Amino acid sequence: MLAQLTISNFAIVRELEIDFHSGMTVITGETGAGKSIAIDALGLCLGGRAEADMVRTGAARADLCARFSLKDTPAALRWLEENQLEDGHECLLRRVISSDGRSRGFINGTAVPLSQLRELGQLLIQIHGQHAHQLLTKPEHQKFLLDGYANETSLLQEMTARYQLWHQSCRDLAHHQQLSQERAARAELLQYQLKELNEFNPQPGEFEQIDEEYKRLANSGQLLTTSQNALALMADGEDANLQSQLYT
Repeated sequence: MLAQLTISNFAIVRELEIDFHSGMTVITGETGAGKSIAIDALGLCLGGRAEADMVRTGAARADLCARFSLKDTPAALRWLEENQLEDGHECLLRRVISSDGRSRGFINGTAVPLSQLRELGQLLIQIHGQHAHQLLTKPEHQKFLLDGYANETSLLQEMTARYQLWHQSCRDLAHHQQLSQERAARAELLQYQLKELNEFNPQPGEFEQIDEEYKRLANSGQLLTTSQNALALMADGEDANLQSQLYT
């Protein structure tokens, strides 16, 4: 049950605090009285999309807080316990929106991602629009209603456990299939490399011979340059006829 909504520097509202007492069913007011602002603020507390122009002109940030009683919402209380966010039998959903459009969400004073605000908000309150229902279109809530109608808690727990086992088995199978494919690819590569080596057919002492030839060829450029320099020196010297004698 929504117990209180606090609005600060949101839209045209500077400060507003609304208490929702037991038995309250309707909020009335003239056009422009702020009914839509209150609904928009509540939607933001539940993880709705925030915009920079939602912050009151001249303010640095808007601060919105919705307080809920968990007395009649065991599903929400269980969610809080599972996520280690419980704080007694009340829950505070808070949203802070900066003037630059950035926003932060809090549950019972702990910073949380907006996805968690939305998850918990669906368990706390339903907002009925003109053309849509917030929850009935969501498959997870449809399953929740069906499970509640069936009222087979033990069967549901058994099915959940078996599904988790099946899901884990599928993941293990996929992992082993991937390992098998990797081993097959590795074996194929090794077979190819072995075939290449067999076709190459190296002989004893061949590596040393090739290495020696490589070293000789690696110095061929230097040897050629040295030889050309020597020939040039002989051609320019007094013994110029020596070059012609080398070619005879």
